[in-house]
Amino acid sequence: MKKILVFITGLFFLANIAKAEVIDKIVATVNDRPITTYDLKELAPFYHAKDEKQLLNEVINDYVIEDIAKKDGIVLTDQDINEFIENVAKNNKLTKDELEQKIKQEGLSYDYYKEFAKFNAYKLKVMQKIFAPTIQIDEQEIKNFYDNHPNLFNQSTVTLDIIETKSKSDIEEAMRQLQLGSSFDSVKGKYSINKSEPKQLDVADINKQLQGIIEKMQVGQISPIIESTNGYFIIKVLDKKNVNLSFDDVKDKIRNLLFEEKLNERFSSWLSGIKSSMDISTFDEN
Repeated sequence: MKKILVFITGLFFLANIAKAEVIDKIVATVNDRPITTYDLKELAPFYHAKDEKQLLNEVINDYVIEDIAKKDGIVLTDQDINEFIENVAKNNKLTKDELEQKIKQEGLSYDYYKEFAKFNAYKLKVMQKIFAPTIQIDEQEIKNFYDNHPNLFNQSTVTLDIIETKSKSDIEEAMRQLQLGSSFDSVKGKYSINKSEPKQLDVADINKQLQGIIEKMQVGQISPIIESTNGYFIIKVLDKKNVNLSFDDVKDKIRNLLFEEKLNERFSSWLSGIKSSMDISTFDEN
C-alpha cells in the first residue's frame, strides 16, 4: 500500500550513528569478506536498526545471504537491482531518478543505497528459489484468519482535496482567501501547484501525521496550514466512509499475508542455522 509522499518527513529511518568523523576499521568478516565502520555508517540510514549492534548483525546476515546465493548458483543482474529500486520509488510516488535525487539531497550515499538494494534483491531470490515452492496455504486457514481478525477488515476511507504551494507566503494568502469566504476550488485554482482531482484514500495508507489531523476533522472541514519538507498544504475532507470488507474481497490479501509470514519464519530459521556453518568473526570496536 502506498503513502502520501508529500506528508512524509523523510524517506528513511536514520540509525543512531554518531555524525562525528569515523575512523575506518574492520568490525567483522564474513568468509574473510570485511565489514568496516565506514560501511556501517553509510548503510545505517537504510536499515531499521535500533542500535549499532543490531545494524551489524543485519549487515552480517545480508553478507551471508549473498554468499549462499552465489554458491547456490543464483544470478543477480543489474535489472534485478533496478527493479527493487523502481518499486521503492513507485511506492513513494517517485521515479527512480527522483528517488536517487532525494537520497542525495538527504546527504546519503546512493552507491551504498544500491548495495542495500542488492542485498534485498538477493534475499528475494533466495526466498523464491528455496522456500516459496514448499509453502501451501489452504482455504480453511485463510477463513480462520478472517474470522479471528475482524478489526483488520474494517476499511476506513477518506476523500481529500489539497492545496499545495512551495512558498509560505502563497499558502498564507490561500488560507486568508478561504477565511474570507472564497471557495476551496477557486483558491486551489489560483494558488495550488497541484491541480489534481480529489482522491479517495485508505486511511491506513496515509502516514501517521496526516492521519492524526484527519481524525479530528469533519466532512467539509478545512485543515490549518500543514508544513512539510516538500512544501505547504491545506486539505479539505470531502467524505469519510467505513466499509466492512467481505471474505471474497480480502482472501487473496490474507493468503499473501500468511504466505509471507510462513516464508519469513522458514527463512529466519534457515539463516540462523546456516550462519553457524560459516566463518564469521566480529571485532571489538574499542
